[in-house]
Amino acid sequence: MFFMGEEIGAQKPYRYNDFLENRENILGEADGNGAGMISCYRDLIALSVGEAAIRSRNIAVPLVHDENRIIAFHRWNDGEDFLVVGSLNDAPFDHGYWLHSERLGNGLWQEIFNTDVRKYGGWNIGNRGEKIKATAGALNVVLPASGVLVFRRQ
Repeated sequence: MFFMGEEIGAQKPYRYNDFLENRENILGEADGNGAGMISCYRDLIALSVGEAAIRSRNIAVPLVHDENRIIAFHRWNDGEDFLVVGSLNDAPFDHGYWLHSERLGNGLWQEIFNTDVRKYGGWNIGNRGEKIKATAGALNVVLPASGVLVFRRQ
């Protein structure tokens, strides 16, 4: 659900008493400056619709790090596993960020979604769709600033 221009990154405030002075051309921005953001939302919604495990009630939060402003959660269903990692940090962890959880196990995790790719208007900081090896519950991932990554267990 979007509220008053969030889907295109509207910049003006939404207030009840001076709405007309601050309105934005949402449809125009969807084809202009907001095209990357609306494309990101479209792809994220398609991922959610297409993957039952993403919508599953099976969820665990293996990592919350307040100081670094990082959260990770694990979703799974019928043999499919996803790891969603969100960073609200103002700077990227472009040399990697270690995630530790027994839920990561041993094996490969492939980045399948990154909100920071260029087509969404980002800086393209992430793992470029690569498969990353987890060992003994430790996984080192490159995290963008203020972004979300989704990994699928291989």
